[in-house]
Amino acid sequence: MGKTRRALALLTITVACGGKQTAPTPTSDGTAQKDFKPLTIKADAKNASQAVILGTDDKNGSTIVPLPIDGDKGLVDAMWVKLGPQVSGGSSPVTLKTRPNKDGTVEVGIFEELAGGTGSQWRAGVWVSAFVAANTIGKDLTDISFTASSGGYIDGASASGLMAGGFLATMTGEKIDPTVTMTGIINPDGTIGPVGGIPEKFKGAIEKGKKRLGYPVGLRWARSAETGQQVDLVALAKEHGAEAVEISNVYDAYRLLTHKRLPEPVPVAAADMALDDETIKALDAKYKEWQQRLASEWSALLQLEQAGRLPATLTAMGQLAQQRAAEAEKLHKQGLVAVAYIKMLSAWVYAASATDTYDVLTKVQAGDLTGAISAIGALDALDETTLDVFTKIGQVKPNTLGGHLLMMGAYQSALRGWGFKVFASSSVANTRQFLRMLGTADRAMLTSPEVADKIVQQVAPTVLLIGKTVADTIVAQQKLEIESEKSVNYMCSLPNVKQLTTSFQSAAAAGVHYFDTLLVEPLAKSANMPMDSARNRVAMMEPDYMTAYMLSRLHQSEGVLSKLKTQWGENSLQWNLMLLAGTELAYYKSAELVAKYYSLKVKTDPTSGRYIAVEHEKAFVNMLVSAERAARASARAARIATGAIPVQAKIAYQIATAQRDGDVTDKLEALAGYWTSSSFSQTAVMLARN
Repeated sequence: MGKTRRALALLTITVACGGKQTAPTPTSDGTAQKDFKPLTIKADAKNASQAVILGTDDKNGSTIVPLPIDGDKGLVDAMWVKLGPQVSGGSSPVTLKTRPNKDGTVEVGIFEELAGGTGSQWRAGVWVSAFVAANTIGKDLTDISFTASSGGYIDGASASGLMAGGFLATMTGEKIDPTVTMTGIINPDGTIGPVGGIPEKFKGAIEKGKKRLGYPVGLRWARSAETGQQVDLVALAKEHGAEAVEISNVYDAYRLLTHKRLPEPVPVAAADMALDDETIKALDAKYKEWQQRLASEWSALLQLEQAGRLPATLTAMGQLAQQRAAEAEKLHKQGLVAVAYIKMLSAWVYAASATDTYDVLTKVQAGDLTGAISAIGALDALDETTLDVFTKIGQVKPNTLGGHLLMMGAYQSALRGWGFKVFASSSVANTRQFLRMLGTADRAMLTSPEVADKIVQQVAPTVLLIGKTVADTIVAQQKLEIESEKSVNYMCSLPNVKQLTTSFQSAAAAGVHYFDTLLVEPLAKSANMPMDSARNRVAMMEPDYMTAYMLSRLHQSEGVLSKLKTQWGENSLQWNLMLLAGTELAYYKSAELVAKYYSLKVKTDPTSGRYIAVEHEKAFVNMLVSAERAARASARAARIATGAIPVQAKIAYQIATAQRDGDVTDKLEALAGYWTSSSFSQTAVMLARN
């Protein structure tokens, strides 16, 4: 047993419902310092007249910030850029109000001076800003009532960082400087991401008297929406008697708006994110299991390579499997077991999907269409397997906080698998119909290379979805062994878990709707297709969209999940932890999509499907740096609140750190991994304060 686990075992004995609390020490700035023992933050954190910001010094001290009990309001000016034949920039006033909410419901109100004055993207940005602002000061979305009242016309999420900083100002009762404003999108970990059209926004804001203008770190040179040329924002502001200021995160935004510093968590050392010996051993064992699964596919893959001219899709899948396996072996030899596990899992998915697709193809070419259709049906027979894994997770009887997080981590993998399964069902039906149509085709035509390519292009995506279903279902079960750890005794409050679920569900719905307006709705209009068809097309390109979309509507699900709801009961621990896990995953996945397609503007290789570039490369590097730091800061807060850094946060951190020096796709996965690390640490804190 590693040192970390021995310490946690002692905590399990000595800390049951929290230790004796110490009295806060007042400071000259009106705040107070306090040291918390595990599971003792609830009373202070849920007090409407104050906020608890954990880990604000490297000795694990925390800061209590007083809040105006009657709420407060402030005025910000949200910058915008209008595209078209004549590009212009400007800003619209937005009145922000916050107050304590005693109802335990989500209250985010958006008001317009003019009918239709706020666009759907801007509205979604307000929702996410409220969520991040509340979490920044250790509150739940249900603890605070938020309103944003806009004057004039405005759309886009580039003001969401401004809104988050403004909400924090009103929650803490600080005055907002009327001569400042900023642009930048808020990310779920509080970092500020890049946006477009900043030169025009700056000019419009300066014309309205703004003197200090914030912009995302890494975007000092920003592209003009009017000329397409790169503009030095610092020089532009100085030329007009103003100052341009780089903004890294929501704390920088708060300082820009109020000229005050909001206490923030100090990151733990990177060494504190290291995995303990037991977790490494468990990951290594599961790595070898996936390696053995892959070995059973190798002979078939070699046969595919030797079979002559293969369809390009199958060739690419086989090559990708070999590439991922080689990467996994290299990482494993370097001792990077967590990311090696993920790479080997991916190699198996592509290898197994390639061989299964080839099996269907050979049956078609042999004239055995009935066999080909049956093969697809056999691969898709996963309802009972999916139900079994959920049932197995539900049999866990958690009596520690680590046990609750263990269930949530396993649920998230199982829910991803379920999402792939549901999405695959319609794809399976279409593939079967396609295969039936081949029954009238000439046998010689079916064996031609051109027709083989078309068959594989239809069949392979379906088989790949099924492969991902199988993989995530197995991973969910493996997580019960990998991520098991001892921690402080704990039993969650179901009413509070339901409130947390409501918060995440609201934020996830806003994020998914935002992505719909960015990509799905324009696709539906341009291709003259229904929204559901556009969603299916986007989901084939971006599986995370399908995950976010389905999980944001988790409470409406039927089939397997409906059976579980009946089996467990709507008020059971199993059902409610699953809902919390699913809605939280939906929120983060929607945020990843918005970051990729709106903020970073990714470019994709049409052949491999991998990301090859982002428009804002320097800003992306700074986002990675900020996200890594935020993950370690969230880890300190979790360690104070619960006595330990969640093993799920450590695993995600280790995987992300191994990926951040790779290609663009690896870097994007690293960003998502750091956000996942932060999310598990933040979830631990949320459970502790509820």
